[in-house]
Amino acid sequence: MTELNRFIESLRELIFNAEPLDESLRQAGLALRMLIEGWAHLSDETRKRLSANLDPSAPADSLEQVFRIEGKAIARASAQAASYRYPTSRDALHAYALLYGVSAVLRGDCLERACLLAPLVVPEAELGARASHLLEVFLRLQPFAQDQSGSALLLTLAFLHAHGADYPADVASLHALVENPSRLQSVAAPASPSPLTYPELIERVVADSKATLIAVENSLRRQALVPLSNLPATLRTALQPVPGPSSEWRYLTLQDLIWINTEIMGRPQPYSYERLEEATYYQYSYRQSRDVLLNCARFLWGYLKYRPFAQGNYATALIATLTLLHINGYEAFLAPEHAADWLLQIAQRQKHPLDAIRQIARLTHPSKQPIPLREHVHHLLEQYEPALHALNTHETPLPV
Repeated sequence: MTELNRFIESLRELIFNAEPLDESLRQAGLALRMLIEGWAHLSDETRKRLSANLDPSAPADSLEQVFRIEGKAIARASAQAASYRYPTSRDALHAYALLYGVSAVLRGDCLERACLLAPLVVPEAELGARASHLLEVFLRLQPFAQDQSGSALLLTLAFLHAHGADYPADVASLHALVENPSRLQSVAAPASPSPLTYPELIERVVADSKATLIAVENSLRRQALVPLSNLPATLRTALQPVPGPSSEWRYLTLQDLIWINTEIMGRPQPYSYERLEEATYYQYSYRQSRDVLLNCARFLWGYLKYRPFAQGNYATALIATLTLLHINGYEAFLAPEHAADWLLQIAQRQKHPLDAIRQIARLTHPSKQPIPLREHVHHLLEQYEPALHALNTHETPLPV
């Protein structure tokens, strides 16, 4: 099962990041969903053959080859399974229109990706883990031009209702859910799913919880980070990072992150300038801009969301975040042998970034002559070398 799980993660990341989403990846996503649905109904011998032939380094190609040989067996197994019901693109557009009273403006093919990715979870995943993944996918891809969280929550609640489950629909609970979708993992599936269609389920959730969903959206918007694309040109210039001892808050620049990634990987990596720029600007916020721990958590969350480099993103996230803490007067008490697990728990939404940062950070008394950033980084690279190797081994290379 471990090999299959790695394969699922690899194909998911390709679908998340491929530009554009081509037909081969669409077909691979649909094929993988069929395989996941039928996995428990395949013979042990067939599962062993599949696990041996599914190559995480070339997921689309190896899946196509597997279906040439085992396609009939997989199709029969999928037909025997009691599949989970997932919302379609049409359901998502219906949800958006009902909640906000206007037709959605889409961001490229992100809605198609979200609906393709939502069912791609490990075969043994229970309802709560599936709902958590669905919410995370919609929040990460942000398929609509604006107002993401309310519609993502609406689809997630409809998904739970479709399978006979429920979740508290008050402002505090839903707000916390957006911050940490893994809270859903404890939700269990009752014995009887709902007979209602998705349009009916969505209409019922809107009738019961529209005001709450809008309130959550407004609350999140008030404390939202500042995406670079939303900043006026004059404000972008004013907010340029000015690292150094004369600055109250020391930032990481794009050049810092490129240099850190190069030091980790031993050579320059291809990267997406747009994603790197967006990740860097997650250090800024309208409010609480001098809250070091909060800004470090925001940066870490934003960097893991965009992952701008072809390789070494997890390792770069670890070193960059620890560096950001150090240059702003905090010591990170994170044992090297636990560092890789600490970062992966955040990346996999098992731990909230702010909780994770608070767990390790302790305020220190900075010296009058701040240590240069690169000196900090070299010390951290030496200290966390085994963790960096483990993170690089775990991570699948991304197209940029």
